[in-house]
Amino acid sequence: MKEPFGLFRNFINIMEAAVQEMAKEHGIEHLAGSQGRTVIYLFKNRDKEIFIKDIEEKLQISKSVASNLIKRMAKNGFISIVPSRKDKRCKQIVLTSLGLEKAEDIITFHQNIHEQLLKGIDKADLETAHKVFEQIKKNLEK
Repeated sequence: MKEPFGLFRNFINIMEAAVQEMAKEHGIEHLAGSQGRTVIYLFKNRDKEIFIKDIEEKLQISKSVASNLIKRMAKNGFISIVPSRKDKRCKQIVLTSLGLEKAEDIITFHQNIHEQLLKGIDKADLETAHKVFEQIKKNLEK
């Protein structure tokens, strides 16, 4: 059996390259990481007021990282920062029309990449892989 960490490292490198290439094809190369996850989170929660603290929690990032992320996304035109309807002192984060358009592109991208990556893999094998990765994650958290 091959050394598992070398296999993981090789897998991650190949996966990152493939994801980046597919992201370019879908016009979302800048939205494959934190910005993309934030766009999808906002899209799925459009009926709620979302604040920067919600993004910190969802992405598990610090306040300063979240603040920089939000500034970058506003500069890129994906979001607007507007006063809360409930408390004008609070600022909520909402998707712009460009952000909504990109959310749909990201969803299509995710569907396409899942289809490509999981093609020919048995459901039982996927469940086993999930269990293994969850156990590795638990081991790392100790």
